[in-house]
Amino acid sequence: MSFKLLVSAVIAVVVGYYWLNYVKRGPIYESDKKLNGKTVLITGGNSGIGKATAMDLAKRGARVVIASRNLKKSNKVKDEIIKESGNHEVRAMQVDLEDFDSVRKFAKEFDESEKYLDYLINNAGILLEGMTKYGLNRIFVVNYFGPFLLTNLLLDKMKKQSAKRPVRIINLTSEGYKFVEFAESDISREPSGLVEASMVYLKTNLANIYFIYDLNNKLNDYDITTYSVNPGTVNTEGFDNLSFEWKLWIYPPVLLFGRNVHYGYQTTLYTLLDDSVAQHSGGFFNGCSHEELLPHATNESAILSLMRKSLEVTGLSP
Repeated sequence: MSFKLLVSAVIAVVVGYYWLNYVKRGPIYESDKKLNGKTVLITGGNSGIGKATAMDLAKRGARVVIASRNLKKSNKVKDEIIKESGNHEVRAMQVDLEDFDSVRKFAKEFDESEKYLDYLINNAGILLEGMTKYGLNRIFVVNYFGPFLLTNLLLDKMKKQSAKRPVRIINLTSEGYKFVEFAESDISREPSGLVEASMVYLKTNLANIYFIYDLNNKLNDYDITTYSVNPGTVNTEGFDNLSFEWKLWIYPPVLLFGRNVHYGYQTTLYTLLDDSVAQHSGGFFNGCSHEELLPHATNESAILSLMRKSLEVTGLSP
């Protein structure tokens, strides 16, 4: 074997090892902590990362409420989780985060029928183009405004119980926030093409980080902590619902860099179960560890501007 061929083979092995162990796999959060008596609400819990998270939490004994638009699918997943976990405290409820009336109806029903809310996981998200009936960008409404409204509608419930039962609020986002800045015009403008729509998606990630950061600052008097979580690039069934154009745009990097869904919910578990994370409430978590936010993600004037706009859009009182 020639020297060049030998070097090439060594490089290939090293690159392959790195790709397999550090790109296609990620850290695993190990904990035997049980959640008996605790209630978890997770949006988008009937597929992908949400489903995997719901399954794990049910196995830990939690009461798990799956909130998704497709109730038939959610009930099927509920039965699957009950069968595999042996935990019958699993409930499916319907909510359409694109419809503020649906969110209000859901929040009212949840508040009246569930005694506690110990963990709220805003997991649902979409990459679908188009506009809502409110004349707002669909990606922004489902990924940010819907969860913003839901969280605020349930906040009184969480505040009341926090004196005796601590609460954690977790928003799934991504490190894509690093490459964008929020622009109010994106809220009411339909994206032109896949690139622009992708940028809007990343801006909803930044918006959720703003929200989590702001919530933490406003909840100092309560035992409620908040976390932004990056699940990483994960190959989930959610991509199956995308249009052909979107699949051509998304699939190559996902197939190359996407991890199994098992790795996608590990950082969520970390922020939900670990006792050490409270000191970083309001922060960003990536790879089962805390990561400092870039300066633009904690810009007070930008955050204040978005919070005001969010209250206006969702019809909440300041």
